[in-house]
Amino acid sequence: MALVACSFIPRSASPDPRSWNKIIKEHVLNGDPRGAILAYINMQKFGFNADNFTFPILLKAVGSLSSCYDIGFALHGQTIKTGYDGHVFVQTALLNMYSSIRSIDNACKVFERVSVKDIVAWNSMLDAYASCGQMDNAIKLFNLMPCRDLASFNIVISGYASFGKIASARTIFDNISVRDIVSWNSMILAYTKAGDIEEARNLFEEMPERNVITWNTMITGYLHYQLYIEALDLFDEMKAENSKPDHLTVAGVLSACAHLGSLEMGRKIHIYAQNHRLASSIHVTTSLIDMYAKCGSIKSSLEVFYKSQVKDIYCWNAIISGLALHGYVTKLMSARDCDMSDGEFMMLANLYASCGQWEEAKKWRDLMNNAGIVKTAGCSVIEVDGRFYKFLAGEIGMETDLSRQHALAGSRVRTVAAVKETNKIDSMIVVWNGGVGGMF
Repeated sequence: MALVACSFIPRSASPDPRSWNKIIKEHVLNGDPRGAILAYINMQKFGFNADNFTFPILLKAVGSLSSCYDIGFALHGQTIKTGYDGHVFVQTALLNMYSSIRSIDNACKVFERVSVKDIVAWNSMLDAYASCGQMDNAIKLFNLMPCRDLASFNIVISGYASFGKIASARTIFDNISVRDIVSWNSMILAYTKAGDIEEARNLFEEMPERNVITWNTMITGYLHYQLYIEALDLFDEMKAENSKPDHLTVAGVLSACAHLGSLEMGRKIHIYAQNHRLASSIHVTTSLIDMYAKCGSIKSSLEVFYKSQVKDIYCWNAIISGLALHGYVTKLMSARDCDMSDGEFMMLANLYASCGQWEEAKKWRDLMNNAGIVKTAGCSVIEVDGRFYKFLAGEIGMETDLSRQHALAGSRVRTVAAVKETNKIDSMIVVWNGGVGGMF
């Protein structure tokens, strides 16, 4: 962790809050919310506190993480202690964060405390209800809004669309005097969710302009209803109109090839992805591995896997499934430069168990046990006044002692809990000064 943390320290000899805010923002923009949280921890170590620019960025980072509620609550507590909880940008960020982690009750409490509610605050609360499926509450709030903009209508359409309420979505759509591309995309999504692919295609043809989201929504709709040839035809049409497919588009049409068993078409799409610098995407890599395996070319599948610079859990699952499909799963032992980890042994055992092949599942568990490998237990590390205490999952032996030390010291406690699962940190929990009691 120390080595990782050092990489987030600014190069400037005397870093200031503005430099830290820039670093934190860069991590968020680059899709690295955990890096943003680590940078904030280092910022505090250098003696700097967050301001009305830092908190919105951090809250956005938390909103993009799953199972990190404690970090969000802790940050909310810090906004109160530093006096920034009344700042309009911070309040809106809190609303969006609670919406992202589906904590609607807390989002409502934040909204009620907003003294001057602008259109952004109203839309944030509206989106919180809509994204969690509480469309009755969303419509009540929509009707109470003193003014509405196009985003307000689009949020309601998108909310109905996500849950397949086609008639309600269409009513809102028809009542919009001026529609933008988001309005059209949301309505197309509503029809694909409801299974009305024909009407979705009619809207697709009718809309004045399209973006990559439009094409991807339509292709995903075809895939969902097993219209694989139509998905591939639409991909060809997309290229013919000089629209630029992205990594999600390519991953989708590779899935169509996998279901059709079309190795020739899959190879053509692979070449297209390489020529347009999309092949390095982990989504495309995983789809290529799956496509080649299902189309009968496990050799090509392995080649893609070996050449991939990044291998996440989905990439590993794809190659393991491909090897199992072709009866070569035992060759996984030679697919790595080092011995298999406990997580990979468990992955194989669970893969066979999920297919009902209990003997094979037992075989991999026995191999793991015979190799003397024990499944790594989750652990927590607690820092109290510069000293670190480590607990394994379920261990409570030092709880009383630590509580007593904390009470005597009367100082801040920072907890960083890390659970090791397939070489990934699942969560980092940062709790300051007694948590977040008294926020509401």
